Amino acid sequence: MNRSLLLFISFFIFAHAYAQKVTINGQAKAYAEKDISVWMYNDLISNVQTEITSSPIDSAGNFSLEFINKEINYLLIKTGNYVSNMYVEPGYNYDIIVMPPDSVNYQNPNIEHDIAIQIKLNSKTEINALTMDYEKRFDYFISMDYPDFVKRTPQAKLDSFKVVINNFYSTVDKPYFKNYITYSIAAMEEKTKKSEKKLFAEYIQNKPLLYHHMEYMQFFNTFYKQKLQTFSKEKEGAPLAFNINNKGSYSGTMDVLKRDKYLQNDTIRELVLIKGLYECYYDGSFDRNGIKAILTQIVEQSKIEEHRQIAKNCLSSFSKLQRGTMAPFFELPDKNGLTHSLDELRNKKYVYIMFFDPKSEQSLQQLKVIPSLKKEYGERIHFVSISSDKSNADLKNFTAKYPKYDWTFLYDNSNGNLKKSYEIISLPTYFLIGPDGKFIQVPADSPESNIERLFFELTKPKEKKHGIGNKQNN
Repeated sequence: MNRSLLLFISFFIFAHAYAQKVTINGQAKAYAEKDISVWMYNDLISNVQTEITSSPIDSAGNFSLEFINKEINYLLIKTGNYVSNMYVEPGYNYDIIVMPPDSVNYQNPNIEHDIAIQIKLNSKTEINALTMDYEKRFDYFISMDYPDFVKRTPQAKLDSFKVVINNFYSTVDKPYFKNYITYSIAAMEEKTKKSEKKLFAEYIQNKPLLYHHMEYMQFFNTFYKQKLQTFSKEKEGAPLAFNINNKGSYSGTMDVLKRDKYLQNDTIRELVLIKGLYECYYDGSFDRNGIKAILTQIVEQSKIEEHRQIAKNCLSSFSKLQRGTMAPFFELPDKNGLTHSLDELRNKKYVYIMFFDPKSEQSLQQLKVIPSLKKEYGERIHFVSISSDKSNADLKNFTAKYPKYDWTFLYDNSNGNLKKSYEIISLPTYFLIGPDGKFIQVPADSPESNIERLFFELTKPKEKKHGIGNKQNN
């Protein structure tokens, strides 16, 4: 046989032995005629997610999702703002039921909510069946030995449980599941009096880094939580702040972190550095420019592909919307179908934008405050309210109910692109943009808060400056 053909066939067999189709058939009657999608985490530090596939739900509530998967994965199933989760194995067909949302408690339509799913389990050795079975046994163990956990002295009982549970599942040949057991117990031990030294020796030192294993990464992230902040306050870690804030130095920061007894391994140290920089970007512990500089160096210099990707994800997740940066351009229609652009709206004026949901009580409460602000500052500030309505008819009906709202109302027909550009997570959200198109406050204060103080500072008459020898008129 031709050698090239033989290599091709070998590669084809090898690839398809690992990458296999997964099918999820299901019912979601409460979400009929909506879309359902599958998402996976790119990594478990930045928690950036990627959509894998999607499908419409028919009028009877049925759907079918298909995608290729090469290993056991933890995935998210999303229907609008409702999110469920499950594991999948390559080559498996799943039948699930997506439960309806909670109809008793208030559900904010602008944030994601967890909902339950039911999985039809055809095999006792499938990963969802195994984890559910284990969790029942673990919960029973906790309930029986609860007094010891309250006293934070359960170590002897945990040791016995580990032996019993590992013997019980000894015939299961699934490394992912074995690690699920190991690191769910590790997480429990971390909450007891077990020392850092023992936890490190048993669960991290000389162990493989399981980048895509949910239980492992949850334990890892907890063990090294705020490591950069705490170590920088110790004598040996004191140079850390200078290397991040002043030098933005990847190599310098790695050298300082090596002084920590739990960061002797180069790979672990680099991953902890990425995780720590991601944490510090949001809590303000270190200079953001220094953080971004080091993450950029990791992307360029790291020898580990997973680390390069996580660093990229961290950088991409950081907000691009900062004071002094240009606001994303948009063109949106009003209730009459006339289009208005940001460039037109900011012509010689500041622009105060409110993204709102006409069905949200909080949005309606904030809208009530704008008439008084417009009366006071309308000559210098253009007030713009962008509704989540999907048509000019909806917006027309809304404005007809509130005839005194005489400023610019637009509706978002961008299919979510505008919300993505403005990184909007919940409604209402506000932005203040200058006549030059740059952000002045992002996100801005609400009408009810301190925004009027800023309006006053921006619009008050400028004092005349007089040169030497000039006299000020009395």
